[in-house]
Amino acid sequence: MKRFALLLASTAFVTPALAADVIYDEPPAPAPMMIEPVATTATWTGIYIGGQAGVAFSDSDSVDFDADNDGVFGDGTFDSGDDNNAGFIGGAHIGYDHQFANNVVLGAVADINYIDAETNRNYSVVLPGGGGTANFGLNEELDYMGTVRARLGYAFDSILVYGTGGLAYAGYDRSSSMPATGFAGYTFEEDGDDADVGYTVGGGIDVMATQNISFGVEYLYTNLGSNDYSVTATNANSELNFTTESNDDDLDFHTIWAKASYRFN
Repeated sequence: MKRFALLLASTAFVTPALAADVIYDEPPAPAPMMIEPVATTATWTGIYIGGQAGVAFSDSDSVDFDADNDGVFGDGTFDSGDDNNAGFIGGAHIGYDHQFANNVVLGAVADINYIDAETNRNYSVVLPGGGGTANFGLNEELDYMGTVRARLGYAFDSILVYGTGGLAYAGYDRSSSMPATGFAGYTFEEDGDDADVGYTVGGGIDVMATQNISFGVEYLYTNLGSNDYSVTATNANSELNFTTESNDDDLDFHTIWAKASYRFN
C-alpha cells in the first residue's frame, strides 16, 4: 500500500515535468499572393481585327455635252437627272498599330467592303432644227470597295485621334440606255474609263473600352479616278460622237462608318 501511494506521488511530480518538455511548432505563415498590377495606361500597340458598317454617298454633278462639230447636232448640255447615290457599305478590316513613347501612334490597315451604291442619271440634248430632244440614261454601280491605308495619330490614353490615307480599289459596272427617238437607223457604241483604282483620305477617333476591345467612327473621301464617257452613234452615212466633258467627272464619294475591333495587345 505504501508502494502504491509512493508510485502515485511520483507520477504526479513527473507528469508536469514531461508536459513542460513538449514543444509545439508554430504553423508557417501563408505565402504572399502575387497580384498582377492593373494597367493604368492603355497601349495601342498590336495587331487588331474587326468590322465596320455605315453609308457611302456622292455629290450630284452636271455633265457637259459636245458633238464632234459636224454641223448635225451642234453643242448642248447634259442635265443631271435623279441621282440615287447613297447606299450601305460594310465589311471587315485587319491592321497593326505601334504606340511610341511620346504617344504618337503609327500603323497600317486594310479593309474589304460590300457596297450598295449606284448613280442613275438622265441626260437630254436638244436636237437641231426643232427636232425635239434626245434622252440618254446612264447607270453607274459599285459592287465592292477596299482600301490599304497608313494611319498616323495621337493617343490620349484610351482615346486615339488619327488621320489616314492610301490606295482604294472597287468593282465598277456601268450601263446605259440610248435614245429611242431622233436616231433612227443608228448603232450606238460606248467607250469610257473603268474607274476602279484611286486613293482615299480621311480621319477618325477610336476609343478603347477594354485593353482588347475598341470602338470608333471614321470618315473617308474616296476618288477612283477619271470617269470620262463617250458614245458613238453610227449609220450608213455618218458617225456622231458624243463625249462627256465635266470638269469634275471623277468617280468619287464619301464614307462614314462605325467600327469595332479586337486588339491582340
